[in-house]
Amino acid sequence: MWTDELSAWYAEHGRHRLPWRLTRDPWAVLVSEVMLQQTSVARVLPRWESFLRRWPTPEACAAAGLDDVLREWQGLGYPRRAAALHRTAQAVAATGWPGDEAGLCALPGIGAYTARALLAFAFEGNVDVPPPRDVNLGRVAARAALGVEPQQATARELDTALASSRPPGVSARDHAYALFDLGATVCTARRPRCDICPLDACPSRPRFAAAAPLERPPRRQAPWPGSMRRLRGAVLREMLSPTPPGSLPELRLRVAAIPAAARDGAVAEALSGLQRDGLLEAGCLGA
Repeated sequence: MWTDELSAWYAEHGRHRLPWRLTRDPWAVLVSEVMLQQTSVARVLPRWESFLRRWPTPEACAAAGLDDVLREWQGLGYPRRAAALHRTAQAVAATGWPGDEAGLCALPGIGAYTARALLAFAFEGNVDVPPPRDVNLGRVAARAALGVEPQQATARELDTALASSRPPGVSARDHAYALFDLGATVCTARRPRCDICPLDACPSRPRFAAAAPLERPPRRQAPWPGSMRRLRGAVLREMLSPTPPGSLPELRLRVAAIPAAARDGAVAEALSGLQRDGLLEAGCLGA
């Protein structure tokens, strides 16, 4: 098995003290997984703790207003994640946690990855779930099991490699965390550290013998500084402030420093988009 040496490496080098790894509470695990989507561990650590101090259970979060949840989320980006988390809290408070992947995927904002993460990290005893594939797990599986880069393999090929990757006697939880940590700290995207990798039989080692880093994959998302996403974030921040603007012209003035705001109609477009996404109430701002 291509992961035979991974368990011993994880026991010595794994990031065992990350606080969300010290709990099996599904709410705490879910909050960490949602926050960690496209956000670094260093940024998430204090925010996860702060969020759970305010809302330690789904019931507590469900009873809060969406505006409060969005204010607590500010600085993490992607506020739709917070809105979906709030809706999931309401669903779980009403009917409890689903016990399988299909039921979890029916909750707002939860896809196959997050469902499998919950099953592995919070509901491990209920199901033999394959490791939840994120970019780190996909990269490790592609290189160590298939001998290619992740963009050269199909999702099915990566999932098949991961589904058969857990050695006997290793828990689904520890195995998934070990793969995460190997991808995050050793089998990195541009400079894989084959010299300290425990997977001695990895077929990709010869490709990485040269010192030159790998090329970056094509960037899919618009750069942050001039993007509509940044403008949406600024508009949402102003609308949730203790003294929100009372008119669209005032809102334009407040976000004028954002490059995307210079385009005619961009601020109104951002506001309308936030309203359509349910992050702001319709008609919250006069013309």
